[in-house]
Parts: sequence; structure tokens; C-alpha cells
Amino acid sequence: GTMATINTNDGTVTVDGKSVTVRNTLLAQPSAPTILVLIMHRLTANNVTLQIGTSGGSGGNAFALVSDGDVQIGGVFSASASSGGHGPGAFNDVNCKGGNGSQSGSSAGGSGGGGFGAMGGAGGSASTDSDSAVGGSGGKPTGSPTLIPLRGGCDSGFASSSTPAGGGLGGGAIQLVSRTMVSVTGVIAANGSSALGGGSGGGILVEAPVVEVTGTVVANGAGGNSGCLFGTSGQDGRLDATPAQGGTCGSGGSGGNGGAGSIAAGSGANVSLSSGAALAGHGGGGVGRIRINTAAGGFHRAGLFSPDPSTGAIATR
Repeated sequence: GTMATINTNDGTVTVDGKSVTVRNTLLAQPSAPTILVLIMHRLTANNVTLQIGTSGGSGGNAFALVSDGDVQIGGVFSASASSGGHGPGAFNDVNCKGGNGSQSGSSAGGSGGGGFGAMGGAGGSASTDSDSAVGGSGGKPTGSPTLIPLRGGCDSGFASSSTPAGGGLGGGAIQLVSRTMVSVTGVIAANGSSALGGGSGGGILVEAPVVEVTGTVVANGAGGNSGCLFGTSGQDGRLDATPAQGGTCGSGGSGGNGGAGSIAAGSGANVSLSSGAALAGHGGGGVGRIRINTAAGGFHRAGLFSPDPSTGAIATR
């Protein structure tokens, strides 16, 4: 087929509008999302979107695919967050979620972006002659470079503690495992989405004796929104190594860019006015984590990674 969707909460697989049965199981993890594991002989994938279904305020189950034979990714294989919800396996802990903004009179500080593989950008502070409001802190790095446990990224903060909704969402978590080879000529993505601040990128773990990447693997953060009422929104994480742009406006604070590659997430701009509404920008989301585990000499890298992956050894027989 040309387009597939996988619901990581109930295991439903649809290819070109038709239901397909794939053997699966659930694997629980301590202090991390449960993983939906699909079990296959081999896989050739075109465009695949991982959906979370109805999961409330989190990313639901993370996703793993375990194959006895080759796994070939030719299209866009996505666990990215969107305006419709978190990436599957997105996970907020006490450190990585961006801090909330604050409001005082006509001043509003921006929310902080989510952190995961790197820190999120802070929200800007705002002030007038009569009041001031501080921005939320950026979310801190969290999790492990090995992506054990497997988990996705983190959300931005909210506009304020009294407005607990509307933040940017963290990217999801993907694990691809093959007994023989994983080949990526297309794109694997676990990007964050933008709303107020930017959500962080998620986690991508690839394990096989041979991993060949001539395509793209990205876990980028989203840009933060601008502070003004009629400004532009931040971009969701991109499918390259260019930072997602923060929103802009004429009289309020611009949003911070999202993290990408080795570039840190940007903070929202501060705003200081003598009168009127002072609305600061929101922080961008930090990058996620990418991990490649292979046999000795098995990682063949000619494609694009954002951020740069960490690497490790895989057991062979």
C-alpha cells in the first residue's frame, strides 16, 4: 500500500483504508509508557503515521516493531505530535515539562518550551509601568541517551497555572528492531508540535546488525508562539535540520525557535511597554534523542540526523 496508520493504543493497523491484522503485544515499562510491539517477518514501508487514539493528557503507548528480516523505510514514518495530539509515547516527568507563564494585570509572561534530549527555551518576561510578569522556565533534559526506557518528548508549559491547557506537545517514541538490517531511504520523524510554547522532539531507537541511513531521521523541537494577539504561530518540528521558526508580531514578543541539530531551543522575547498589554513570547522546544545500536562496523551513515545520534553495540548470534 501507499499509506498506513497504526493506532498504538489498540493495535489497529489500516493500509489504504483497509484493516490489516498484525500480531502484537504490550510491554510494560517502569516509570515510562507501555510499548505496543508489532511482530513481523519483514517490513517495507511507504508512508506510515502512528496515531495515539484517545489517550487524554499523555501520548499513550510508545511504539516498537520487531522483525525477523529486513526493515525498509521508504516514505515518512511518523510519530510526531500535531495539533490533534501528542506523539505516541510522549511522556512528561517532573523535570522536562516547560514552566507555565504568568499573568499580572496587563502583562503576560510566556510559557517555557519542553525539554528532553536538550533544554527547552524559556518564556519571555513582560512588564509595563504598572505591573510585570515573569516567563516560565524551559523544560530540562531528561531520560537516557540509550532510550531505555523507551519514551518520547515533553510538552511546553501553559499560559498560566490558572489556564491549564493549550501548550505545545511532545514528539513520540519509535523503536525499530531487525535481526538482519534496517534501511532508511525515507524519513523517520518524532517531532514536537507548537501551540503556546514548543513541544520537544521525541525518541527514535534503531537496532540491527546493519543500519543503513541514506534518508533522514529527525526528533526536532517546535517553535514557540508569539505573544501578541494577532501574531503568527510557531512552526511544528521540521523534517530537516533547520530550527522550527518561532512566531512573530509587531508589538509583542516573538517566540523562540525550536531546537534542531546541535542548535539549542530559543527563548521567547521579553516585552517592556509603558502602557497597554505587554505580551511576551513563548519558548521553543528542545531536541529529542536518537540512538543507533549495531554490530561492529554496521552503521552506514550517509543521510541526515537531527539531533546527532548516540551509538551502541547490539548483541549478535
